[in-house]
Amino acid sequence: MQSVTVSGSTALRQNDTAGKVIVAREELLRYGDGGLAGALARLPGLSVGADGIRMRGLAAGYTQILVNGEPVAPGFALDSLAPDLVERIEILRTTSAEYSAQAMAGTLNIVLRKAVRGPQRDVKLAMAHDQHAWSPGITVQLADRDDGRAWIVAAALTRTRSGGMPLTAGRDTGPDGAVLASRETEEVYAGRADKASIAPRVTWTLANGDTLAWQGLLDVTRTVNAGTASESAIAGAPSRSPLSRFDASATERTARGDVTWTHRMDAVQLTAKATGNSSRRRGDYLFQGTDTERRPSLRRHVASTVRDDSAGSSGKLLVPLWPGHAVGFGWDGSYTRRAETRLQHDTVPTDALLDQAYTAGVSRVALYAQDEWDIGPHWQAYLGLRWEGLDTAIRGHGMARTGSRASVFSPVANLLWKVPGRGQWRLALARTYKAPLTRNLVPRRYTINNDNGPANPDVEGNPALRPELAWGVDAGWESTFAGRGVASVNAYGRRIGDVTVQRLFRSGPAWVSTLDNGGRASAHGIEADVKVPLAGLAGALPDVDLRFSANRNWSRVDAVPGPNNRLADQTALTVNAGVDYRGPGGWSAGIDYRYQGGATTRTTALLSGDTGPARTLDTYLAWNGGRRGKLRLGLANLLHRDTRAGRYYAGADGGSSRVTVTPATTALRIQFDYPLAPPG
Repeated sequence: MQSVTVSGSTALRQNDTAGKVIVAREELLRYGDGGLAGALARLPGLSVGADGIRMRGLAAGYTQILVNGEPVAPGFALDSLAPDLVERIEILRTTSAEYSAQAMAGTLNIVLRKAVRGPQRDVKLAMAHDQHAWSPGITVQLADRDDGRAWIVAAALTRTRSGGMPLTAGRDTGPDGAVLASRETEEVYAGRADKASIAPRVTWTLANGDTLAWQGLLDVTRTVNAGTASESAIAGAPSRSPLSRFDASATERTARGDVTWTHRMDAVQLTAKATGNSSRRRGDYLFQGTDTERRPSLRRHVASTVRDDSAGSSGKLLVPLWPGHAVGFGWDGSYTRRAETRLQHDTVPTDALLDQAYTAGVSRVALYAQDEWDIGPHWQAYLGLRWEGLDTAIRGHGMARTGSRASVFSPVANLLWKVPGRGQWRLALARTYKAPLTRNLVPRRYTINNDNGPANPDVEGNPALRPELAWGVDAGWESTFAGRGVASVNAYGRRIGDVTVQRLFRSGPAWVSTLDNGGRASAHGIEADVKVPLAGLAGALPDVDLRFSANRNWSRVDAVPGPNNRLADQTALTVNAGVDYRGPGGWSAGIDYRYQGGATTRTTALLSGDTGPARTLDTYLAWNGGRRGKLRLGLANLLHRDTRAGRYYAGADGGSSRVTVTPATTALRIQFDYPLAPPG
């Protein structure tokens, strides 16, 4: 089916029934972000939480993250990818039968560098200053093509320094409201991450017209972190370790690759892909706590490893029936083996050894069929049906062999109605699901080093967790104007079954948190997005783009009493406004303001949490000198507003609260991009 792609943060697939948004490479690099998450946070419909990028304000697991159309490994961080390694981002508000239905909030597909127009030899030098430290980086891009072959290599080498000085205020009260303890803890930590990444791609055009493409990604990261904590007891007794220090280091290696073969038989097209992923992580952590007299109270050493290997295959057969009507059939399967070890050795106050290890195997198989149909000049439809089965088996030290098995039928129906001169309307209905993370299925406990309590509990997995299932509807209107201009309004609703809720309980003297299935939940919201190119409205106006987007989300978990019984710490309100200017002589500049509203969320009848609002202001100034290079200066987080997060418990046995305030700083970014060879 024909499609028209318009690049930009407000891009629309004019003939795509799902309303896919394409974020071009130029837009990702505009503000000079060192990590991909910072660039994505400015895009409409996306927000940033402690667990990464969110769609519809929903936390990790509800938003599906793909790399080249394949699910990423557990624990994948968007900031592990430099924006220079990415070709484009695809944002899908609803799902399709071709992709996994684990996309309750939507799908974010990261497409690695692949476009090759001719010879390219570029080097980019970058330097960022934040937290009183400099973070250097270098990126090299090489590309070329000849008869029947095109290749590109993007490589990045960076050192990122980080730090913080959070202040936590804790308060415990008895059943009568009397203060049992009140403490303030000042923390100081600093870290360094050294990263080397390379993303090669080679495409061959064979003699019979077939194409064969290989895409790879290799990433090696070494992190070192250290910090101290100092507690002041305002009332009551101090905690077990009022003075403490931690030292942590980790090495992570990730390699992934895929091979795609495309074969045409007249109008019929067959695409087949084989993928592989392997990652290794080795960590070392040492906690040393002392009492107020500086006598050792806890010395804990933890050595851990994670090994994640997966292999998969997918394919699609597209068969045109008549002009404007095509059916497709496909498969998608993978096997993932994840092994974790954790050896905890406490030498103070007593010598104790805790050996925790598990291995999990996850098999995923899916079959799907879809029908794409241009019904008439103003109507398009998409119908799809996907069956997906998951089988998880877990075994480990000191635990019985356990596992889970589930399968989901996911029908998808999309309708696009084009009204000449009045834009176009979209309507989508789909069934999606959210599978439990492997670590949440393992019945082992992660213990808190200090000050365990209902607002700071240990964490334990639950092997009986089931997937969440949801029916969802999406509707939207959009219109393009003045070349790059676009305006859209979208609404969504989800009805979720077997929603995951938190359960808090006592295990001896310790408080423990685990997850369980807790009945039904609902979520709905509305999104608005406008981009206005002034030069397109009138030639006398400057070449300026005005951008504005807003997202309002609501949700409710039936099993948790209100008010504020929101789903998964959902971000209620996000607003983004920006101005981008292109001037003469290769000069350009921009400014972007983001507001992310705070919210109070009740997670159980007795436990709640809140986050403060976040306000961020970024700006950049750039000069494109062609063969003389490109220079970019940026300032991130000019407002440097402190962030705030709190957790509260109130029960018949008393109350507990923990509120943490983390100061923020402004970062300076400098980049110089120099072409070593003229572009082809």
